[in-house]
Order: sequence, then structure tokens, then C-alpha cells
Amino acid sequence: MGLGICAALAAFAFGLTRVPNAEQVFLVVGLVIMTTCVFTFTASMRRSRRDRRLAGVGRRRA
Repeated sequence: MGLGICAALAAFAFGLTRVPNAEQVFLVVGLVIMTTCVFTFTASMRRSRRDRRLAGVGRRRA
């Protein structure tokens, strides 16, 4: 897995040398990463709530 990440970073760096407007590339990549993080977090929260509900463990009430 580590070698794959290095290859992906090398390909990305090489691609940036061929793109005339690197700022837009960074903007798009940043937006994709942030969107992926938000969707992953939301899915994780939904899964956690569903698992707790199925296990019969709810939120504790004071």
C-alpha cells in the first residue's frame, strides 16, 4: 500500500508539471478530499447509530 501511495503522489506531481493552471487543480483536489471526508464521517455516524440501536444500547439519559 505504501508503494501505491508513492506512485500516486509521483503521478500527481508529474501531472502538475503538465497543467498550465495548477491552482485550479489544487482547488478541485481539495474539494474532492473534503467532500469525501464529510460523506465518510456522515456514513460512519449513521452506521454507529444503527449498530447501537440494533444492539439495544441507546443514549444514556440523565
